[in-house]
Amino acid sequence: MSRRLAHILALILATPAGAGDFALPEGCEAFLTIQSKGCNVSVLWRCDVSPAGDFTEASFGPDGLETLVSYAASYQWLDTIYTWDSSREEYLPPAADPIDMATLIDTGIDTYDFAMRRFQPDLSYDIRVTGADELTGQTTEIDGYTLELVHTRLEIVAEDGTVEYKAEGTQYFSRALGQFFLGPETVFDTDGNATDYDSGPLDIILPGEPGFGSSTPLYECTRQDAALSAPRSAGDEHLSDQETIHDQV
Repeated sequence: MSRRLAHILALILATPAGAGDFALPEGCEAFLTIQSKGCNVSVLWRCDVSPAGDFTEASFGPDGLETLVSYAASYQWLDTIYTWDSSREEYLPPAADPIDMATLIDTGIDTYDFAMRRFQPDLSYDIRVTGADELTGQTTEIDGYTLELVHTRLEIVAEDGTVEYKAEGTQYFSRALGQFFLGPETVFDTDGNATDYDSGPLDIILPGEPGFGSSTPLYECTRQDAALSAPRSAGDEHLSDQETIHDQV
C-alpha cells in the first residue's frame, strides 16, 4: 500500500463515524460526493503527487469507512482496502487486458483480465479478475445527469481455482463527469445461488453544493434496509429519517 493511501486511511479512521466531513492530506482535493442507496456515501478526490487523472474513492456506511479504493485515470483498479476484515488488494502489472474507459467509449465494450494480490492478516495470495463492461445504448436521468447504462460482468478467481466472487448487472456512466456509478446487480454464491442488490446513486454532488464532502450516508439507513444489504447495500423502498429533498423524489 502506498504511503499516501496509508496516510489517508489513518486520517479517515481518526474521524468518528457520522462526524461529517473529513480532512484530506495537503495537496489532495475532493471533486465528487455520491449519496447512494443502501446507506452508503462515497467521496472522491485527487492528489497533486498522483499521475494525472488518478483518483481515490472512500465509501462510508452507517458505521464509518468501509472501503478505500485508488484508480488510474483509465479506471484500472490499483489498490483497495477493506476495513471490515483488515484486508487489501494490490494491482499486479502488467495486465493481460487492463480496464480502459477510453476503449469502452470508443468501441462500446471493454474487456479486462488482470491480477491482484490479496493481503489478509494471516496470509496473502493472488487473484485473477476478469470481466467486461458494455454500453447498452440506453440512458437514464439521475439527479439531473444523463447516465448511460452499462452491462457489467465480473468474476474473481483465486490462484487455487476457487471462484471467490461472480456478479452481473448494470452500472451507470457519466460522460460529463467521466465517472462510473454502481447500480443493480445479481451476485452468485459458490453454489450458483443468485441474489439481487442495488447500490445505485441518488445524489451526485459537486463542490459548492449542499452535502459535498460529507461522510454521513443519508438513504436507506433503517435497520430493515441494513438487514437486506450484501455485501453493503440493497433495496430502494425505505429512506432514512436523515433524508433531504433531492431531484429524484
